Amino acid sequence: MTLCKHLARVAAPAALALALLATPALAQPRPSVADPVGYYFPQGATLDPAIPSPQQFLGYPIGSRYTRHDRLVAYFEQLAKVSDRVQIEHIGQSYEGRPLVLLTLSSSANLARLDTIKAQRQQLVDPAAPIPADAPAVAWLAYSVHGNETSGGEAALLTAYYLAASQDAETRRWLDQAVVVIDPSQNPDGRDRAANWHNAWGSNPASSDPADREHVEPFPGGRFNHYLTDLNRDWLAIAQEDTRPKIRHFHQWYPNVQIDFHEMGKDSTYYFEPSPESMESPLLPKSSFQANHWLARFHAQALDGIGSLYYTGETFDNFSPIFGSTYPDFHGAVGVTVEQASSRGLVQESVNGPLHFDFTIRNQLAIGLASVRGAVEDKDRLFALQKDFFKSALKQAADYGVRDWVFGDVNDPALSRRLLDRLLAHRIEVRELTRELSIDGKRYLPGSAWVVPARQPQFRLAHAIFEFTPPVEGDVFYNGTSYAVAPAYGLQYAASRSALPAGAAVTAVPAAEGGVVGGAAGYAYSVDLRDFGAYRVVGGLHAAGIRLRAAFTPFQSAAGEHGHGTVVVPVAGQPLDAAALHAQIDRLGREHGVRIQALATGRSTAGVDLGSDNVRALRAPAIALVMGEGVSAPEIGSAWFAFDQHLGLPSSKLEPAQLGRVDLSRYTSIVLAGGNYAAVPEAAVKALKDWVAAGGSLVTWGSGARWAVEQGLATAVIKPGDKPAVERLDFGNQRDVFALRRVSGNILSADIDLTHPLAFGLQQRAIHVNKETGLVFEANPNAYLNVVRIDDKPKVNGYLSEANLKRVAGSTFAQVVPAGQGNVVVFADDPVHRKYWHGTERLLLNAVLFGNHLNPIRQRGE
Repeated sequence: MTLCKHLARVAAPAALALALLATPALAQPRPSVADPVGYYFPQGATLDPAIPSPQQFLGYPIGSRYTRHDRLVAYFEQLAKVSDRVQIEHIGQSYEGRPLVLLTLSSSANLARLDTIKAQRQQLVDPAAPIPADAPAVAWLAYSVHGNETSGGEAALLTAYYLAASQDAETRRWLDQAVVVIDPSQNPDGRDRAANWHNAWGSNPASSDPADREHVEPFPGGRFNHYLTDLNRDWLAIAQEDTRPKIRHFHQWYPNVQIDFHEMGKDSTYYFEPSPESMESPLLPKSSFQANHWLARFHAQALDGIGSLYYTGETFDNFSPIFGSTYPDFHGAVGVTVEQASSRGLVQESVNGPLHFDFTIRNQLAIGLASVRGAVEDKDRLFALQKDFFKSALKQAADYGVRDWVFGDVNDPALSRRLLDRLLAHRIEVRELTRELSIDGKRYLPGSAWVVPARQPQFRLAHAIFEFTPPVEGDVFYNGTSYAVAPAYGLQYAASRSALPAGAAVTAVPAAEGGVVGGAAGYAYSVDLRDFGAYRVVGGLHAAGIRLRAAFTPFQSAAGEHGHGTVVVPVAGQPLDAAALHAQIDRLGREHGVRIQALATGRSTAGVDLGSDNVRALRAPAIALVMGEGVSAPEIGSAWFAFDQHLGLPSSKLEPAQLGRVDLSRYTSIVLAGGNYAAVPEAAVKALKDWVAAGGSLVTWGSGARWAVEQGLATAVIKPGDKPAVERLDFGNQRDVFALRRVSGNILSADIDLTHPLAFGLQQRAIHVNKETGLVFEANPNAYLNVVRIDDKPKVNGYLSEANLKRVAGSTFAQVVPAGQGNVVVFADDPVHRKYWHGTERLLLNAVLFGNHLNPIRQRGE
């Protein structure tokens, strides 16, 4: 049975001559240029001539160059104008202002009743409602979440064109019985970064040399979004604004099939699921993974039909709902990762011969149409799968040991609201807390804390947020093995075996209440860093040139207690008069939802007075990020995002080689993320040493911290790895042995010194840290410098071998190493992992706010 029929022959001779894909070794143009219809589609279709093909609209054959995002959008908008099968919706925009769009394709009759169909989708995921009788299936095709995996976006053009223009009976049946949702470019900022590079360096004829500049993208490459985030891992955390609109629309559609189109190394072939059993989530019913086999038969038929090599069942996990292919699995859909070997240019040499861009597009197109076909052919059992999924979730929840979760902190409304917002975005049921309660010594108050019932259809997604990942039998994973969101927030939460006092369902995040409390201050204002939103206020005050102080010892006033790190803003000695200062502080408080206390006197009712040496003047941060070739883009991107979005201060982005050429004295803090710094010249190392000795604060982590130690910038001691015993190993087990020995994505329990400036704002000594690498620091002999210490017998979430657990237990996660007048802060791992580890993100923000106050007091004679 054919996958689809033949498209009309629409390529004009002038368009065909625009960009030939032939290499010097080829005498004839590529089939996609000479006969694009015959190349991309099987034989025998009739197309509506009123529907322009992508080639006609864009002026070049698909696969002969890379299509910019604005041209993708322009074609889809034109398609919606001329076809009654297509609707386009602008659902948001990227950080760089590019539109995020969704296409909806179906029969004109279905498009006329979309509101009814969306209501049927809500009925389908309601365990108590019957399966709607006349509902179409929904297939969601999502392309290029990694921007430089560009074949997907080009395939989206051809897929939308075929579904809009094909007149054959099979396509009409698909559109009668299905709604196809296309997200053509999930990461438009990254896509344009890649497309512009490939277009700028492409040759005619094209070069297949892997070393050619066309195939070698510079830092940071197009994989990531503006803030260098891997958006494919952001579905659960929703740390990026690029992610939020598609989550909202996902919950309008609840697709039956969702395909996430990717690319992999040039020497591979094509991968589609199912994945290995060892990588299946124990939270999900077995039927969810068995359904992957249903769809796989359509994918196999599609690639068999065009003779493309493929494989399945060997890699990629379905362990957590962080991915675009696993989030649907947690909603009763068949979510699938597909991976096409990438040409990263028009043609590149590979072990399988020349790999052409148009060939990669052709495979993605075939899989997309096969997925639509599969959604239609298996509609009845896909509907039953989704209905049973949510029914079984209720049973699983009833058998689970937790009845309710509670979260929220009256002292940290910003993070409390942030977590509530994420839960509501995921359509997780949340209820009001109706009376004060205490669990494990933590108080939860109505209005600032909420209850999440375990017994709800979204039990599995709620579990993924609040609970540690359940253990699995297999040990080999594609990615990390722990993903819980609540532990990463550093926000108080608890699980209860009995029902908690819960009231009405919460449907929206309550409005933030901020501003100055107590009127205009006669003496000073205090900003409480326990509220995560306070960092934006402090950053705004620094940006306005306001002089700030911070309490390194707690004090009390008539307004209450003021803990470690409370920022004090004296009224006197400011560049603004008292009225203007009040207006500025009140505006910042209201804008960021932060309550700021007005203080009438400098005399405290307990603790130090405001003029004490323990209330120290803060210097305004001037931050530099080392960002360029060799640096881990997502790690340095996390710091960039933290300073931009959560501190509200700019940071200078320096190439590693610039460290020896620019005047470092203008910076108070320089950040080194993980990466390879072998190319940094000796002069730059010396410049960094001199800068630290003069009072600078160098903040490092991961392999960046290792490099700093090896260069003598920091005297921290790295714990050596235990040498593995010499043993005979089977050649065929290399991959499994490597996976068992690596450290990747674990949550570990640790202890933090709450009196150290790095910890200001945190309220509990017990903290969770993310362990992503094998780097382990020994404790510093100066006990005051070991700010975060992993527990001797840590709680571990995720797979960690016994040998690695033994190495990391009792080690230092965060340490301050004094050097002259300055210091080096070393973290074993990225403290802002994937931009949602807010608990340890505070340590990074504090490192730059209090950089010149991190060293211990020197005793007489030192």
